[in-house]
Amino acid sequence: MTGADSRQYELVYILQPQLDDNGVNSFDGRLCDVITAQGGSEIVTEPWGKRTLAYPIDRNFEGYYILHRFQMPPAGTDEVDRTLRYSEDVMRYLLMRKDD
Repeated sequence: MTGADSRQYELVYILQPQLDDNGVNSFDGRLCDVITAQGGSEIVTEPWGKRTLAYPIDRNFEGYYILHRFQMPPAGTDEVDRTLRYSEDVMRYLLMRKDD
């Protein structure tokens, strides 16, 4: 696909608070690999760190927040969504297309 077929996306996800730094970095690396394998590029990662949740999720009151901004063809979103949905470490996520 060409660059014209790519869209800009923002992804925010929350990881389990029990993970250590190695676990958080490991998952983040695997997710970046999935995005790259789906034709993604220009991945910008902003770790927001451990924060208090607005409401408890599975008896957890905290979570690791991470934001990614990247470009990717629309067909790649299914695989990114599948990776996030079936990971036990991810409590919540939101993948949004950024409109120009």
